[in-house]
Amino acid sequence: MKYYSAKLAIYYILTVKEQVIRVYGNESKYKAFLDFIFARDYAYDENLSIPSMKEIGNAIGMKYPKLFKLIRELYDNLFYDEENDFSFDFKNVEVYFRLQYNNQIAEVKCSRLAYLPRLGEQVSMCFASAKIGEGFFYVDFIDHSFEGDTQKIYITLRSGISNTYIKYRRDKAFMEKEMTDKQYFHSDDYDTKELLKIGRYR
Repeated sequence: MKYYSAKLAIYYILTVKEQVIRVYGNESKYKAFLDFIFARDYAYDENLSIPSMKEIGNAIGMKYPKLFKLIRELYDNLFYDEENDFSFDFKNVEVYFRLQYNNQIAEVKCSRLAYLPRLGEQVSMCFASAKIGEGFFYVDFIDHSFEGDTQKIYITLRSGISNTYIKYRRDKAFMEKEMTDKQYFHSDDYDTKELLKIGRYR
């Protein structure tokens, strides 16, 4: 690897704190470093900044070359290979539905789902009608993130019925700079058809 950022490595170690503690928390080699960086919420507290290598080195009594090597070794250990059998264990799942209609947005959080909707599938959430004016949607986008010991799934729902042609036209217009980021990500299909002059809007 030609470029290696110790500060970025520290940040991403912080984002999976529970995983690192589970496997390496009691290893004497890493203990002083982990105790120091996990003492405060450097990853998510906006009022805190990640300590510099100098600050960490002074706090735990370790010179820069040795500290750099230790951080790189620990970070690299988070990736699987035949010699290092590290595996993540995400015990918790959170699902967030992002409902969009006519520039109105609502979010619904679920702690458990027996079945995860897939792209293009229809989702009825009639109880949301009083809040945003619509209760019938389709799955437009699914995003997964992994933090701590939790897998977070974000499902974007657009109002209406899934239509591959509208999706194609929206993607094409976005790639050809005919739609702004806001129009692409937040407009519903009715706005898209009017903007791109599809069907009766021609």
